[in-house]
Amino acid sequence: MKKRFCALLLAGVTAFSCLLAGCGGQKSSEAEPVKIGLLYSLSGVTSVSEKQLYDGTKLAIDSINKSGGVHGRKIETVFADYASDPAKAADKARKLILDDKVTAIIGTCSSSARKAVKLVVEKYHSLLIYPQSYEGQEQSKNIIYVGCIPNQQAEIFVGWLLKNTGKKFFLIGCDFVYPRVENKLAKQYLAAGGGEVVGEEYVPYGSTDFSSVLNKIRTSQPNVVYSELTGDSNVAFYKQYNAYGLKSTIASLTTNETVLQSIGAGASKDSYICVDYFKSIDNPLNKKFVQQYADSVKDGTQPSYAVMGGYNSGLFLGAALKKANDPANTQQVIDAFKGLKIESPSGSISVDPSNNHACLYCRIGKVDGSGAVRVIYQSEKPIAPKP
Repeated sequence: MKKRFCALLLAGVTAFSCLLAGCGGQKSSEAEPVKIGLLYSLSGVTSVSEKQLYDGTKLAIDSINKSGGVHGRKIETVFADYASDPAKAADKARKLILDDKVTAIIGTCSSSARKAVKLVVEKYHSLLIYPQSYEGQEQSKNIIYVGCIPNQQAEIFVGWLLKNTGKKFFLIGCDFVYPRVENKLAKQYLAAGGGEVVGEEYVPYGSTDFSSVLNKIRTSQPNVVYSELTGDSNVAFYKQYNAYGLKSTIASLTTNETVLQSIGAGASKDSYICVDYFKSIDNPLNKKFVQQYADSVKDGTQPSYAVMGGYNSGLFLGAALKKANDPANTQQVIDAFKGLKIESPSGSISVDPSNNHACLYCRIGKVDGSGAVRVIYQSEKPIAPKP
């Protein structure tokens, strides 16, 4: 009797254990989601720009999940708002890696925030996918750089402007790393192309009074006002420039369709923008993407190069997760990025295995009277990055 009772008890325990483990079906570990950190500021001074990056990233991840996820597993996003503070970005990244156990992080915007997080992902051998254009001059085996760098954008833009608008340039930007480095490089490109810098000004981030700068521009009479202004400063500058009646061409690396909506059509007419993506790109993938963005975001904004930077970051990470044998293994995911290629609304793009930067198209757009951007130049193929 005792033996029979023990046998029945053992059988019951075994059956219950099988039930918990999913005997005869999919293993429980296969159903566990792959955790990814999203590290963006939806508060603070960079929130307007980072909201675009966030929206693009979420749209890509949602699209991947709707298509079945990766290896039959959904991607679970863990969001952290670092409130536009680089020190908080580092703390939030550390928590995502150590506490939330994410495989990788997509995010940050400013170079100061990226550099703070760089130290964290390198220390803990994690992975950051950085979606924003930046000044270059950096490489890391723990970072994938998805945005444009100077040889893919500024170098081409300055050369085009010299040929098509004139030789005299006035440089202006917000006073932080990206504008100063970009304008330093612009001066080198101008010197090589026979151009001349007739003025250079920097203002604190968030400045909205440009009266003194506009008077200097009027006095120096440049052919081109080469702008690295961002955020509220960018919007205020265009509006005040137009109100002053100045006629020199504004050329920007930092303006996009969302910013143009805030500026208004009249104040931005006939200005130039150089980025890797415009909403007006005519291909089937982009038409589908523009509609998906409108259906998903529903705030009346236009998809911009910032949105596309977030979107491409999500697509690249999704492709790497699918390529890796174990999408929860960070090293395997890092290895999967080598030479990785995706089909994006911005074109067929890839990651250069020698430096972890994306090979991207360069496009120049002219703003028309309605505030829309017409593409007037596109590189024949994606440009290899030279960080």
